[in-house]
Amino acid sequence: MSKLITVHGSGGHGRVVTNTALLLGYQVIATDDKWHKRPGTNQPCHMAVGDNAVRKQFLNHSMVTLIHPAACVDASVRIGDGCFVGPLAVVNVAAKVGQGCILNTGCIIEHDCEIGDWCHVSPGAVLCGTVRLGEGCWVGANAVIRQGITIAPWVTIGAGAVVVKDVTDSGVYVGNPSHPINRGSRGD
Repeated sequence: MSKLITVHGSGGHGRVVTNTALLLGYQVIATDDKWHKRPGTNQPCHMAVGDNAVRKQFLNHSMVTLIHPAACVDASVRIGDGCFVGPLAVVNVAAKVGQGCILNTGCIIEHDCEIGDWCHVSPGAVLCGTVRLGEGCWVGANAVIRQGITIAPWVTIGAGAVVVKDVTDSGVYVGNPSHPINRGSRGD
């Protein structure tokens, strides 16, 4: 008997998550954007929504973590409920990943990193060893965060940015080396 799951989110990311769930032996009973609004919906689900703040709204649902079979996740890694680890993502020794996170296709989370709840690490992004991401951070595609860096909560790191020093203020950071373009804004 297969496990049942509902995938919330029918866009591109939702299709990737649905494919992963099927590969893992789940029976996907719905893939849409409205199931959570119907009364009595309590089956296991995965929130396949890219917006970190929107995913956080579904904290009380029975969230399932999905790790693509082609991902490389060390046995020592701790991953919270409701996370998605995409194909070819690498999560190395002693990393800790909070709940509701997206570790997207081909990203690299090196040893001893700590990823806060509701973060999104985009395709190809690299977090070198001992990086700390606060809650709700979004790291853009192909961004690089140097080892030992701490990023404040709800920061957006732009695509291709290179972060070489701690980020203590919320906002959007771009460039090489990264710099703020609008401090205090979540960038959504």
